[in-house]
Amino acid sequence: MKNIDGKRAMLRRIRGLYREYLFFLLLLLAADAAFAFCLWLADARAYQALAGIFAVAALAIFGLSTVLIFRREKKRRRAADYFLNNPYDARAARYIEILPLREREQLAKTSEKLREKENALLEEQQMQKDYEEYIETWVHEIKIPLSLMTLLLDNRREEMSPLLYQRMLYISNQMSEYVTQILYYARLKASHKDYRFEPVSLRECCGEILEQYGTLLREEQIRPSLNVKDIHVLTDRKGLLFILAQAVSNACKYKDDRKEEKILCLSGSLLTEENAICLSIHDNGIGVKRADFPFLFDRGFTGDTDERKRKATGMGLYLAGQMAKNLHIELSVGSVYRESFTLTLKFPVVHMQ
Repeated sequence: MKNIDGKRAMLRRIRGLYREYLFFLLLLLAADAAFAFCLWLADARAYQALAGIFAVAALAIFGLSTVLIFRREKKRRRAADYFLNNPYDARAARYIEILPLREREQLAKTSEKLREKENALLEEQQMQKDYEEYIETWVHEIKIPLSLMTLLLDNRREEMSPLLYQRMLYISNQMSEYVTQILYYARLKASHKDYRFEPVSLRECCGEILEQYGTLLREEQIRPSLNVKDIHVLTDRKGLLFILAQAVSNACKYKDDRKEEKILCLSGSLLTEENAICLSIHDNGIGVKRADFPFLFDRGFTGDTDERKRKATGMGLYLAGQMAKNLHIELSVGSVYRESFTLTLKFPVVHMQ
């Protein structure tokens, strides 16, 4: 396949050169024809004797001209490539002296534009790096007052009314979640992603997230259940915890207050036929409409089925989807509107040696 593409490229280059030097080649052939015609007028017998030699000479001149054209074009292309790849090299200016003045001027303008683009790209990369460092610094700084708020809520609960405590707890959890989203959003956009792939226990990760959201689940009167065996997957632990946190957070946000029993079930299984490990996070909340399925992992999409969704940021599932893509986790959703919502994670089975 590569040989065929190479031959096609060579043929295109030959046709392009012939089109570029068509006038010169036609002029050369016209001069040969005129010379032959004059020789025929001067001495027809001598022309007949020398016709073969003349034809061979004309073909030789035509062929030599073609070879010289190809060699010249090769040098020109090599000089142009060297100049573009080494614009700051002092020798590059000497290499392009073989080019016509018009081409040298165009090449110099192109090189100048490329240098401007390169400098702009370097400046943008530095700004991106500064932004990432600022976001991470801000996240670590904001965690101090959040920790103090959590400490006050834990130690001064008796001094607050149940309603005030519930609202303060909700605000604290929301702030912590948004801070975490900002941090992971910055990391997802970073050029260097510090993922550490290692065997991770699904049961331990699910238990950790349920413990982390335990207070909120109790306040929202959601009954969690964990049905995950001690299955290990090869992934980044922090990234997996982030995905699970977004799923549990969504279950709390979009619970169905009309139902007496609100459930959240985490279950895991090994799919032998698909050679994959499946983890499902299922709740009996308000769910989503089937028409919204293709857009659930789009940035900023919230749908319009509920007042809570219209006020949401639409970043949770987007960030979870981006993280899953980076960790090579297949993420899918299933839902029955006003009945249930299920987020499913599929991990490839990796046999460790």
